[in-house]
Amino acid sequence: MQAFNWQEYKEILGSRGIIGLDLETTGINKNIEYERPTSAAILEANNNLNNPEIIINDKCRLPYHVLPDAGALNITNINPMQLMEEPLSLFELTSKIASYLKEYPEKIIATYNGASYDLIILRHSFFSSLINPYLLSNASDDRIHIDLYNVAQAIYCFEPTSIAFHKDVTGKLILKQELLAIANGIDPGDAHAALDDVKVLLKLAKLFEQNTPRIFFSAIASGNKKRAINLMTKQLFFNYGEVKYKERLAVKRTPTFICEDPSYSNNLVHFDLAYDPIDYVFMTAEEIAPKINRKGSPFFTIKSNKSPVILPGELCEKNGLSLDEASKRAEMVQDNQGFKENVLMACDINSRKRPEWQNPDFSESQIYSHFIDNSDRLLSDAFLQTNNVEKRIEIMQQINDPRLIDFAKRILASEHPNCEPKIIMNFQEFEAERLLTEDEVPWRTLSDARRSLEGLESKEKKVKLNPDILSATKNYYNLVEEEIRK
Repeated sequence: MQAFNWQEYKEILGSRGIIGLDLETTGINKNIEYERPTSAAILEANNNLNNPEIIINDKCRLPYHVLPDAGALNITNINPMQLMEEPLSLFELTSKIASYLKEYPEKIIATYNGASYDLIILRHSFFSSLINPYLLSNASDDRIHIDLYNVAQAIYCFEPTSIAFHKDVTGKLILKQELLAIANGIDPGDAHAALDDVKVLLKLAKLFEQNTPRIFFSAIASGNKKRAINLMTKQLFFNYGEVKYKERLAVKRTPTFICEDPSYSNNLVHFDLAYDPIDYVFMTAEEIAPKINRKGSPFFTIKSNKSPVILPGELCEKNGLSLDEASKRAEMVQDNQGFKENVLMACDINSRKRPEWQNPDFSESQIYSHFIDNSDRLLSDAFLQTNNVEKRIEIMQQINDPRLIDFAKRILASEHPNCEPKIIMNFQEFEAERLLTEDEVPWRTLSDARRSLEGLESKEKKVKLNPDILSATKNYYNLVEEEIRK
């Protein structure tokens, strides 16, 4: 097996440069497609770690139907009444972020837990702003993203003494960015403020690069879906580490690729060579199915689109396997076509147990219902390239995709107060219906928002509360209700 040449990826880092990105948002809803940024920061690393170049550092006004959660505002210390005075609207901030990322596709993007949060919220924000939601995953751009949260997990598994980690009083590992920074002597600044969070994550990136270059540059090597799939499928085996379960245990794996789950997009199924394949290769599909992704099982999946850190094969020795033993076990798996077919059938067995996917009712939830066709993509671009309200209306009338028509009408009403009265009136009715409903809906209603405020106030002894933010949040909810009931 060829040794990993991390110097190659150091050159990529040097030629492309790295930016840090962080969003503060309206909340953490189980329906993440309805959350939006309240502030955003993008900074570019340079030779001065304490003074990176500020590309974007903005807050934004929110449309009334995008209600922030009281808890999120308290954590981020964002005053919603002051947000109303911000020069940028949510649409304008989203467009500003997209414009920069379009102009510099070569920049390596660093986030902390961005694969599961910031970049997901950006994708949905782009979608509802008529921007290509797959801007950051266009394969032709070879855009690279590294999630430092995933890198930290890999370090804890394979090189745990190379940096310091924070553990609570029970000895449980806590991987919050702020606590990881403090453990390594990095000032977290104003934690949960986008600007300071990006400064910290860039310092963590430099720490990882200096102390664990094999792992850090492995993250760059596997920094997009295409690169990750190539590394997982074209090698005999590799290594992978994650921190899992309630106990926050380090789970080290030395996987060999078996198949892609045909029923679950982007899920690649592997066999962990820490287990002797002789105990599993004669299992039936029915026996394998319940073992996939179970604790203590060698069958597990890696999502290729979640910025996995694919580590070089030589690290198997840190997982109790010699290169020779790992190679022999991997060859046993790869040479047994019947076993691999049984794993594929096991995926099908599991897929039949899942509930049938239902097409959602609301535009924000329909991002994955179908791709935007080329004609509507071009019309959306034309809509964004002009600020003339009449031209935007004319372009909207040519769009066929009902999701995009819905979003275009919202943009027209919120960005053009002089728009056609019917569009404005329909938008006002839409906002009132959204916020005043008492039905079970995936977005945050006024009732939900007020419950979040009451819940926060009831935790006064357990949670640090900012009375000014609480007061402003209460006033903001009242003001929104007054406006939509007019």
